[in-house]
Amino acid sequence: MHFSRYIILVIGLLHMYAVSAQTDVDLIVERLTELTAEELAEDFDFSELIERLDYYQRHPIDLNNTDGRALRDLQFVPQLFIDNLLEHRDRSGKFVAIYELQAIEGLDIELLRLLLPYVTVGVSSSLSDVGMVELLREGEHELMVRYGRILQRRRGYEITDTARSRYLGSPDQVFARYRYQFGRDVQVALNMKKDAGEAFFAGAQRYGFDFYSGSLYIRNQGKLTDVVVGDYALQFGQGLAMWGGLGFGKGAMIQGIAKQATGLRPYTSSNEVLFLRGGAATLAFGRLSVTPFLSLRRLDGSISHMGDSISAVSSLSQAGLHRTPTEVANRGAVQQWVSGTNVQYQYRRLRMGITSYYTRFDTAVEPRQLLRNQYAFRGKALWNTSIYYNHSWRGIYLFGEVAHSHGSGFAFANGLIATLHPHLSLALHYRNYQRNYHSFFSQGLATGSSVSNERGFYSGLVYHPSRKVEWMVYADFFQFPWLRYRVDAPSHGIDMLTQFTFTWYKKANVSVRYRYRKRQENATLELPHRTLGDVSRQQVRVNGQYKLNAIWSMRNRVELSHYQKEGDVTELGLMVYHDVIYKPMHARLSGNMRLAVFGIPGYNTRIYAYENDVLYAYSFPLYHNDGIRAYLNLRYRFARKMDIWLRYAAFVYRDVTEVGSGLDAIAGNRRSDIRIQWRWRF
Repeated sequence: MHFSRYIILVIGLLHMYAVSAQTDVDLIVERLTELTAEELAEDFDFSELIERLDYYQRHPIDLNNTDGRALRDLQFVPQLFIDNLLEHRDRSGKFVAIYELQAIEGLDIELLRLLLPYVTVGVSSSLSDVGMVELLREGEHELMVRYGRILQRRRGYEITDTARSRYLGSPDQVFARYRYQFGRDVQVALNMKKDAGEAFFAGAQRYGFDFYSGSLYIRNQGKLTDVVVGDYALQFGQGLAMWGGLGFGKGAMIQGIAKQATGLRPYTSSNEVLFLRGGAATLAFGRLSVTPFLSLRRLDGSISHMGDSISAVSSLSQAGLHRTPTEVANRGAVQQWVSGTNVQYQYRRLRMGITSYYTRFDTAVEPRQLLRNQYAFRGKALWNTSIYYNHSWRGIYLFGEVAHSHGSGFAFANGLIATLHPHLSLALHYRNYQRNYHSFFSQGLATGSSVSNERGFYSGLVYHPSRKVEWMVYADFFQFPWLRYRVDAPSHGIDMLTQFTFTWYKKANVSVRYRYRKRQENATLELPHRTLGDVSRQQVRVNGQYKLNAIWSMRNRVELSHYQKEGDVTELGLMVYHDVIYKPMHARLSGNMRLAVFGIPGYNTRIYAYENDVLYAYSFPLYHNDGIRAYLNLRYRFARKMDIWLRYAAFVYRDVTEVGSGLDAIAGNRRSDIRIQWRWRF
């Protein structure tokens, strides 16, 4: 046998070995989103990511036709590896089989295991010579409807006094979505959503659902590489000036510090805030691409009347909820215009771009007159410009961006990810966001809630001595030069995380994690005004997963949380859970369940834990107080193209007479919810 054929055979066997342990989507979603979910909210919507991963599992990326954009869509593939892959293809010719991936520099066994379900070697289709009848006949349609509700009655639904705040609608949650796709060149998306407490075909929601979102997306039409009409997201650079839709930062995957910008994409999430509405297109002229965009939409805002018939917006809402009379009154109170252009140049491994856009409101934004708001944006209009770059060279990936809000401040970010050794990688990131920098569409790497008033330096290492062992560590040192909420003086802190993972390939893995965070807040002691105290949180986690056979898997976690603030009592919390996963290859029924026990004194020692859910829905509920948590998910396939999901989940607390607070308060010690979801592909 010829030596090269022998090598291909050996690699093929390795591939078969890897495929037999194809990753669960849950692993990718949890690694990318868990720390982001903790900082944002337990119910933040990650459906856009899950939808992408599900789509590329069903329609793998053709390694011989991709320009790298689809690989960036996956979010977990480092740009350095994408550049190496494209260069390998240019140098060696088209891939004969996906086995060749192992010959590309920068691919470790873990990345291979994650990537294999999403790639293939084949021939891609296009819109050339495709008529309307063929589009309708050969395209893929998907219709999905989801219903859910909390079973216990909350206080907001019991209030009948019209002078008091209350929920105006039913406790039902309804979400419906439709998708049409013809290959990767045409996509139609429509989302319709009603949150719990919102009216339905009544009151302010007389047209049915509270939120409608839709888009038409066409790509790869000559020089017109992308065009979206409707709702869309733009992602450029490192997210300092323009970044809509999903954005990730610090986490167990250190490559997440380098934003994977996808440019122009249709917006398909159910989140009601992080998008633009109008039209945008990307045109390619050789190495140059140009993306003009225009958006007009209404935002929720709290209107303040300042006399002489003058009104202003004291704050813009990010919740997207319209349940109470106040929320309904604030709905669509502000009109926002956005127009701009991105120009990007690419030559081999170098990409450089400039984004400039103008934002205008029909009502002036005037935050409350508080000392911490001294440098906040005020006015009706804002002009943003940024310049960004990324370049890979000999195992080093460099990236950065500088952004300016005209008439105010700057924001800078620069970093690198380097392969120091086949088993050792380094990540560095420096950021400096001035306190008077403003942007309504920024999602740069940050510890705070916005890209302003922060300086920080991040460093991380990943060590792979073998395919069984991975050790990662990062340390992020940060400062806030100006005041923040509950912090009445400049402050600083540190965020450190280290994790060791051992994998018995195809069978099991165990990881041990330690995280330490220290920040400063207003002291609770009777001290002079603006005296700060140190607040520290420590978490220790032991996580394990074991595959009993091709059908049954188990997953376990033990997590400790420790909280301490100067002058306060120290708190210590504990959470333990056990998961059972039933997933036969071709059976109609599959499912998973969890039983968790927790003893957590209060909110300060809260613990978030990733949960499986119905398709396109994942959650990170907050554990606090004492009690148990359980859920059961079931999926049944009626036919090859029709599925139904059922979910029941419950918290049962010990020694409490009321769960929740305010309008969400529930009498008793139980909070449970159900979800039913139906999907039909045709």
